[in-house]
Amino acid sequence: MNKISVTGVKEIDRMLRNLPKEMNHKVQQQAHRAAAKPLITREKLLAPEGPTGRLVDSIGVVSVPKRRADFVGEVHVGPRIRRPYRGRVGHLVEFGTKPRTLRGRGKYRRGTYRGIMPAKPFVAPAFQQTHRQVLDGIKTNLAKRLRARMKKDLGSAFIK
Repeated sequence: MNKISVTGVKEIDRMLRNLPKEMNHKVQQQAHRAAAKPLITREKLLAPEGPTGRLVDSIGVVSVPKRRADFVGEVHVGPRIRRPYRGRVGHLVEFGTKPRTLRGRGKYRRGTYRGIMPAKPFVAPAFQQTHRQVLDGIKTNLAKRLRARMKKDLGSAFIK
Protein backbone atom coordinates (compact mmCIF):
# COMPACT_ATOMS: atom_id res chain seq x y z
CA MET A 1 0.00 0.00 0.00
CA ASN A 2 1.35 3.43 -1.01
CA LYS A 3 0.93 6.48 1.16
CA ILE A 4 0.30 9.96 -0.17
CA SER A 5 1.39 12.94 1.84
CA VAL A 6 -0.17 16.36 1.25
CA THR A 7 1.51 19.44 2.69
CA GLY A 8 0.32 23.03 2.81
CA VAL A 9 -3.38 22.26 3.32
CA LYS A 10 -3.66 24.72 6.21
CA GLU A 11 -2.04 27.49 4.19
CA ILE A 12 -4.31 26.87 1.18
CA ASP A 13 -7.37 26.75 3.44
CA ARG A 14 -6.41 30.06 5.07
CA MET A 15 -5.82 31.67 1.67
CA LEU A 16 -9.21 30.50 0.36
CA ARG A 17 -11.00 31.82 3.46
CA ASN A 18 -9.46 35.28 2.95
CA LEU A 19 -10.25 35.36 -0.77
CA PRO A 20 -13.68 37.08 -0.52
CA LYS A 21 -12.05 39.90 1.46
CA GLU A 22 -9.38 40.30 -1.21
CA MET A 23 -11.80 40.36 -4.16
CA ASN A 24 -13.93 43.19 -2.78
CA HIS A 25 -15.92 45.89 -4.58
CA LYS A 26 -13.02 48.31 -5.00
CA VAL A 27 -10.62 45.71 -6.37
CA GLN A 28 -13.13 44.45 -8.90
CA GLN A 29 -13.98 48.01 -9.93
CA GLN A 30 -10.30 48.64 -10.65
CA ALA A 31 -10.22 45.52 -12.82
CA HIS A 32 -13.39 46.55 -14.66
CA ARG A 33 -12.10 50.09 -15.23
CA ALA A 34 -8.84 48.80 -16.70
CA ALA A 35 -10.64 46.25 -18.88
CA ALA A 36 -13.10 48.87 -20.23
CA LYS A 37 -10.43 50.87 -22.07
CA PRO A 38 -10.99 49.18 -25.48
CA LEU A 39 -14.74 49.79 -25.14
CA ILE A 40 -14.22 53.48 -24.35
CA THR A 41 -11.88 53.90 -27.31
CA ARG A 42 -14.36 52.24 -29.68
CA GLU A 43 -17.28 54.33 -28.36
CA LYS A 44 -15.31 57.52 -28.91
CA LEU A 45 -14.55 56.47 -32.48
CA LEU A 46 -18.18 55.61 -33.27
CA ALA A 47 -19.85 58.56 -31.51
CA PRO A 48 -20.91 61.46 -33.75
CA GLU A 49 -18.74 64.52 -33.18
CA GLY A 50 -21.44 67.18 -33.17
CA PRO A 51 -20.84 70.93 -33.16
CA THR A 52 -19.45 71.12 -29.60
CA GLY A 53 -17.69 67.74 -29.31
CA ARG A 54 -18.99 67.34 -25.76
CA LEU A 55 -20.51 63.90 -26.38
CA VAL A 56 -17.21 62.36 -27.47
CA ASP A 57 -15.33 64.10 -24.65
CA SER A 58 -17.83 62.84 -22.06
CA ILE A 59 -17.40 59.13 -22.81
CA GLY A 60 -15.68 57.29 -19.97
CA VAL A 61 -16.13 55.16 -16.84
CA VAL A 62 -18.21 56.03 -13.79
CA SER A 63 -17.68 54.02 -10.60
CA VAL A 64 -20.88 53.02 -8.80
CA PRO A 65 -20.78 53.24 -4.98
CA LYS A 66 -21.11 49.89 -3.24
CA ARG A 67 -24.44 50.77 -1.61
CA ARG A 68 -26.02 51.60 -5.02
CA ALA A 69 -24.38 48.83 -7.05
CA ASP A 70 -26.42 45.87 -8.28
CA PHE A 71 -23.35 43.63 -8.22
CA VAL A 72 -19.85 43.71 -6.80
CA GLY A 73 -17.45 45.82 -8.84
CA GLU A 74 -20.12 47.54 -10.95
CA VAL A 75 -19.01 50.40 -13.22
CA HIS A 76 -20.88 52.27 -15.97
CA VAL A 77 -19.27 52.96 -19.32
CA GLY A 78 -20.66 55.59 -21.68
CA PRO A 79 -21.41 59.30 -21.81
CA ARG A 80 -20.88 60.90 -18.40
CA ILE A 81 -23.49 63.45 -17.39
CA ARG A 82 -22.04 65.37 -14.46
CA ARG A 83 -19.69 68.28 -14.73
CA PRO A 84 -17.26 68.83 -16.35
CA TYR A 85 -18.31 66.26 -18.99
CA ARG A 86 -21.85 67.32 -19.96
CA GLY A 87 -22.80 64.29 -22.06
CA ARG A 88 -26.51 64.80 -21.39
CA VAL A 89 -27.63 64.05 -24.94
CA GLY A 90 -26.02 60.62 -25.20
CA HIS A 91 -29.31 58.71 -24.86
CA LEU A 92 -31.00 60.94 -27.45
CA VAL A 93 -28.23 60.31 -29.97
CA GLU A 94 -28.15 56.57 -29.26
CA PHE A 95 -31.91 55.95 -29.48
CA GLY A 96 -33.19 58.97 -31.42
CA THR A 97 -36.46 60.84 -30.80
CA LYS A 98 -39.98 60.65 -32.16
CA PRO A 99 -41.76 63.71 -33.63
CA ARG A 100 -41.83 66.53 -31.10
CA THR A 101 -44.25 69.44 -30.93
CA LEU A 102 -44.66 72.09 -28.30
CA ARG A 103 -48.21 72.61 -27.10
CA GLY A 104 -49.81 74.86 -24.57
CA ARG A 105 -50.36 78.53 -24.02
CA GLY A 106 -48.25 81.35 -25.19
CA LYS A 107 -47.37 83.05 -28.42
CA TYR A 108 -44.60 80.64 -29.50
CA ARG A 109 -45.84 77.32 -28.14
CA ARG A 110 -48.82 76.51 -30.37
CA GLY A 111 -47.97 73.23 -32.06
CA THR A 112 -44.46 74.28 -32.98
CA TYR A 113 -42.85 71.35 -34.77
CA ARG A 114 -39.43 70.46 -33.38
CA GLY A 115 -38.66 67.57 -35.72
CA ILE A 116 -37.33 64.03 -35.41
CA MET A 117 -33.83 63.06 -34.42
CA PRO A 118 -32.86 59.75 -36.04
CA ALA A 119 -31.01 57.20 -33.93
CA LYS A 120 -27.25 57.07 -34.39
CA PRO A 121 -26.23 54.15 -32.16
CA PHE A 122 -22.65 54.14 -30.98
CA VAL A 123 -22.71 52.41 -27.56
CA ALA A 124 -24.37 49.13 -28.62
CA PRO A 125 -22.13 48.60 -31.70
CA ALA A 126 -19.03 49.43 -29.67
CA PHE A 127 -20.03 46.87 -27.04
CA GLN A 128 -20.71 44.22 -29.71
CA GLN A 129 -17.26 44.81 -31.21
CA THR A 130 -15.28 44.78 -27.97
CA HIS A 131 -17.16 42.64 -25.43
CA ARG A 132 -14.74 39.70 -25.81
CA GLN A 133 -11.75 41.98 -25.20
CA VAL A 134 -13.42 43.47 -22.13
CA LEU A 135 -14.23 40.06 -20.64
CA ASP A 136 -10.69 38.81 -21.30
CA GLY A 137 -9.30 41.97 -19.69
CA ILE A 138 -11.41 41.42 -16.57
CA LYS A 139 -10.22 37.82 -16.31
CA THR A 140 -6.59 38.84 -16.79
CA ASN A 141 -6.71 41.66 -14.23
CA LEU A 142 -8.43 39.56 -11.58
CA ALA A 143 -6.11 36.61 -12.24
CA LYS A 144 -3.07 38.85 -11.69
CA ARG A 145 -4.51 40.10 -8.42
CA LEU A 146 -5.38 36.57 -7.30
CA ARG A 147 -1.94 35.22 -8.23
CA ALA A 148 -0.24 38.02 -6.26
CA ARG A 149 -2.39 37.27 -3.22
CA MET A 150 -1.68 33.54 -3.46
CA LYS A 151 2.07 34.19 -3.71
CA LYS A 152 1.87 36.41 -0.66
CA ASP A 153 -0.10 33.91 1.42
CA LEU A 154 1.38 30.62 0.23
CA GLY A 155 4.84 31.68 -0.80
CA SER A 156 6.57 31.29 -4.12
CA ALA A 157 7.12 27.57 -3.52
CA PHE A 158 3.41 26.89 -4.20
CA ILE A 159 2.80 29.40 -7.00
CA LYS A 160 5.09 29.88 -9.97
